[in-house]
Amino acid sequence: MIAKLLEKISGKDDLERVACKEDLRLLSDYLKKRRLWFPVRPQRFLDSDTFTQDELLALVEQESKNLGGDEYELWILEVEGKKRLPAFSSQNRMEAFSVTMSSKLNKVFSLGCVEALLSDVTKNLDVDFVDLNLFSPKSWEIGLYDLIR
Repeated sequence: MIAKLLEKISGKDDLERVACKEDLRLLSDYLKKRRLWFPVRPQRFLDSDTFTQDELLALVEQESKNLGGDEYELWILEVEGKKRLPAFSSQNRMEAFSVTMSSKLNKVFSLGCVEALLSDVTKNLDVDFVDLNLFSPKSWEIGLYDLIR
């Protein structure tokens, strides 16, 4: 209850309040128990200028079926030769990512997600950075090596 009130007042959720302290050890410790939202790579994209309502409905149905399975591929971005894993403190923060990616790609897609601990997601993943709340008003770039130390 207090956390929600603080979020309304400050505009920052619990994880963002910890990250704003710029204390990597504190953030790393917090991320060991705080689950995050990770976007799943969409399997299909529709051209935003020409898609039909039927195509969009079929896309959403197919992506929903795919998310129901046990296997998924996280959406890892490659920027300047570095692999970056977007991670979000809430579904609302992930929506900012979805809107921005849709605009940049000029594509429409159905964005699914997985909720998990960062350590569970990254243990078998080859990434250089975690981008926490990418494209939100405040975001953080965290070197994966820095988090594991």
